[in-house]
Amino acid sequence: MNDTWKIWDDRDEYGKSFYLRSIGEKGEMESSKATAKIVKSLIQDNNKVLDIGCGGGHYLVSLDKTIDKKFSYHGIDATQSYIELAKKAFRDSSTEYRKEAIFEEGDIFNLPVPDGFADIVMCNNVLLHLPKIEKPVSELWRASKKYLIIRALIGEVSLRVKFVEEPEEFDENGDPINYYFHNIYSKSYIEKIIQSLNGVKQYKIFSDLDFDENNLGLENFEDLEYSDHENKFVTESLSGMQVASYLIQPWSYVVIERE
Repeated sequence: MNDTWKIWDDRDEYGKSFYLRSIGEKGEMESSKATAKIVKSLIQDNNKVLDIGCGGGHYLVSLDKTIDKKFSYHGIDATQSYIELAKKAFRDSSTEYRKEAIFEEGDIFNLPVPDGFADIVMCNNVLLHLPKIEKPVSELWRASKKYLIIRALIGEVSLRVKFVEEPEEFDENGDPINYYFHNIYSKSYIEKIIQSLNGVKQYKIFSDLDFDENNLGLENFEDLEYSDHENKFVTESLSGMQVASYLIQPWSYVVIERE
């Protein structure tokens, strides 16, 4: 497996969108609001939250608005430019949690934190973009003291999806040269990975149906230079699932509790 799937260092437009959400010039993502509700149901006073794939820190905005307990926040992302934007967004914040938030660059395949680093570890919208997920899930679990929350595409079957980008070029084997992963994993496969983890007390996997359909789609990208590209991914809902381009997206949450 080569590294052509690692496209995020060249995706400044995503970082810009995250940043605008973090400073309040764009609204919260539906997934960040839904995740914040789950965290609220689990968090205790003075807990630490570790956000893997934190982007520009936009999930912290939803956590801060939703949770009424004192907590600390640590965000990690593999894209350095996103981390710099997150630091910029919260550097002069008047909100205590945001000002004290820590952001650092790190690889989900080898997280730069000790075992049991945070009471709650969350990882949203990341696993679908990875070539393999067994090691990342084990790293997320290693970093968790009590709970792990994952948002990913989970359905009845596993599908290895490569979105091919322009220019649409293919190598001699017919594999796309310009692409990024958008994989769906079966519930049974996710459960197999969970069952391989040590110290699991209980877990649940459930569909993410907590979103406002009116807040999905192209309007979320109206300020970006790549709106023509995003036009291919206008999102709507179908029987509670989101649809992007030709792909029905079974967004789901996994919540794992440690013994």
